[in-house]
Amino acid sequence: MNRRVALQNLLLAVAAAAVTSCDDLDNFEVDVAAKATIPAGTVLDELLGVLAFEEFQSINLTQELDNQGVTKDDVDSVRMISLALVIDGPSGANFDFLESLAFYAETEGQERVLVAELAPVPKGQTSIELVMSGAELKPYVVAPSMKLTTAAKGKRPPQETRVTAAAVLDVDVTVPGCGA
Repeated sequence: MNRRVALQNLLLAVAAAAVTSCDDLDNFEVDVAAKATIPAGTVLDELLGVLAFEEFQSINLTQELDNQGVTKDDVDSVRMISLALVIDGPSGANFDFLESLAFYAETEGQERVLVAELAPVPKGQTSIELVMSGAELKPYVVAPSMKLTTAAKGKRPPQETRVTAAAVLDVDVTVPGCGA
């Protein structure tokens, strides 16, 4: 009887270890970065409406999925887990020109969805971390391409300003043998 209980405990431990290792296997992170140059404000063109991050205009994660040995059909869920902006220059520049900022995911055939925002933007900062909405991005990621667009309130900075945006996506996929 003790042998039987010991064998059952061993099988339970092996099953628990398999579940734990599958949890670790079926998620991976994808880094996406982009740069923008914001022209200096003029008397006639002072209001800021959009920050144009060119690399965010056509995001295709097929290569990243291929690198993980999965296809878009294997994707169960995608969520943005972080989005940060950093001033690259000029020296002494900060985000004081922004009042609020929001990023949206877009793709053909889907409603535009809020993925991250920050309002108000804190004064004196050279880097900011946006608040994630928790939106499900699978329909956008499995589309041929998605784009991240912005809506910004504020005024153009007093001098041309360079900004880098870095986003991290958590991709949850189905791994054969691990279940959904």
